[in-house]
Amino acid sequence: FSGASSSSRWSSAQGAASFKAPQGAFAGFLSSGLAGVTNGGAAVRSFHTTQPLNAKPALSGWAQWRRAANKRNRLLGAKRWNARVLTKQARKVQSDLIERWKIYRGDQVMVNAGKDRGQVGVVTKVFRKENRMIVEGLNLVKKHVKRTEGNNGGVITMESPVHYSNISLVDPVTGSPVRVGMRFLDDGTKVRVTRGRLASGAIVPKPDIAMQRRRPRNTKVGSRDTSWQDTLQNTYAPGPAAVGFF
Repeated sequence: FSGASSSSRWSSAQGAASFKAPQGAFAGFLSSGLAGVTNGGAAVRSFHTTQPLNAKPALSGWAQWRRAANKRNRLLGAKRWNARVLTKQARKVQSDLIERWKIYRGDQVMVNAGKDRGQVGVVTKVFRKENRMIVEGLNLVKKHVKRTEGNNGGVITMESPVHYSNISLVDPVTGSPVRVGMRFLDDGTKVRVTRGRLASGAIVPKPDIAMQRRRPRNTKVGSRDTSWQDTLQNTYAPGPAAVGFF
């Protein structure tokens, strides 16, 4: 054993004598990488990363876009409906409001979920703050009404709202539930068309009842409105004619 130990000591000493410290750019890189290792073993900086080991993994592009969209929807929903009285259902969907509705009041639709699945009815009322609508004669529920001066009260049957995702538009040609798409005609008019496996591709015009305004448009002039006298003033003064190449 003494011979083995002496030979190992000789080889270690020989290797230490023949070792040359790194020089140049590699030496700086090596020192900068090793400088981040602490006594506890928690590497603050290494050769491959400059972040702590306990840092959260970077989000993908889709995850970053989804998080930004959710934050934007929450802010828009809070600003949009903050000054109004919200129902319990409206508070639930405040951050996921449907921006572009393709089904309007007066459309013939089919319920594709629930106890009235497959039944066809006409949309009579739309709750845009709740993402729901009432279909005539469908999703009936019983409600207990308290007696008042003008009402005897009792148990009445009434329509309950249906969520927007549980309703499909009915194709006017085939009579099947289809999806709705948008298309522009040659004259620039934007119309709805049916899409899907059972769709005929026909144009679905907007119902006349949906074109009417339930609440009259406010025509009063406010403090922030531009008066007609200001609109007639000429505020544009053309500059001198350009001379030369520029």
